[in-house]
Amino acid sequence: MPSLKLNILVVDDDPFARKLLSSILEALGHSVSDARDGLDAIEKLDPSGKTDLILSDMNMPKMNGIELIKHLRENKTQIPIIILTVNEEFSVAIDAMKAGANDYLIKDENIQDTIPIAIEQIWENHRLKEKNLQLIAELENKNKELEKSNKELEDLNQLKNKFIGIAAHDLRGPLSGINGFSELLLEEECGDISEEQREFLSMIFSATEDMLALLNNLLDVSVIESGKLELNLNLASIIPIIRQRVMLSRVMAEKKGIIIHMDLQDIPRFKFDAQRIPQVIDNLLSNAVKFSPHKSNVYIYAKHFKNKIKISVKDQGPGIPEAEKPKLFDTFQRLSAQPTGDETSTGLGLAIVKKIVEAHNGKIEVESQVGSGTVFSFTLPV
Repeated sequence: MPSLKLNILVVDDDPFARKLLSSILEALGHSVSDARDGLDAIEKLDPSGKTDLILSDMNMPKMNGIELIKHLRENKTQIPIIILTVNEEFSVAIDAMKAGANDYLIKDENIQDTIPIAIEQIWENHRLKEKNLQLIAELENKNKELEKSNKELEDLNQLKNKFIGIAAHDLRGPLSGINGFSELLLEEECGDISEEQREFLSMIFSATEDMLALLNNLLDVSVIESGKLELNLNLASIIPIIRQRVMLSRVMAEKKGIIIHMDLQDIPRFKFDAQRIPQVIDNLLSNAVKFSPHKSNVYIYAKHFKNKIKISVKDQGPGIPEAEKPKLFDTFQRLSAQPTGDETSTGLGLAIVKKIVEAHNGKIEVESQVGSGTVFSFTLPV
């Protein structure tokens, strides 16, 4: 005796068959109503939608089993339907299943045994299907909510980038003025200054230099994240640019007794942004000097392959732990390694580097082991 208690509609033009089927189903604990044919079945369907299953004959006057199935499916009625027939031709079963029947049974002496099994299987499949449809609907709703949240986050991020850009731009002017005036005073362009005044002015000059660097980085991040990074690609030679950036970096390196070595192959002229790529080289050299111990060495290599060039900067610093490597190119990331000469680090440089390189259809990589230094490399297509 199954635990299912369903509301079943029996459809058959034979009164004896209706009575027999109803008695079998009621003995199994189901509630049964009956109809003479397809049209009668449509009228007798529970208007509240509580009809759980339809057991229908195939050959009936007015509306046969196939026509009943098609009518219900066209009207989006998903009630499970079992077709019963004395016709043992397989083509009839195929027609019924194509029309939307859930199962097909032969009216024979075993009907009392086959009906309960078929009903249990069909109802279990129907229940699982309904549950899946419900889960799909819930998932679609969640996706819509997620899309809405993502859109709101995207709008907020754009607003944040716009605000950062405006704030950084507006602050850069006054800071540049303070930086310039402090430099003039340090050079005694406006008269002699005492040692104490020189010390204070040096602190002001150094602080404004750091702040200007931060603002420039913030402006770059704002431009990049807003999707407005535009490259000015022109045919140029990269070797003179590397030599120039090394000369500028040597000023900071010499303060720490660090020697920068160059190993540069001949590289043909190719198209790149002659303002953005120097920015990449500056960042990598600056980091190498910043995180290297005093009186160590930094190396910069330039190599030419068949269809690309590779620029590498190697230091003798503390190295980067494996767990921290995935964070290297994220914005505002502070890692365990610290600058060795009280330099400042905003955690923006490598994020900017990655975006610029990728905008050139290039790739940036890092090789590092704790205690063995670090090599940052970027490749660009030629």
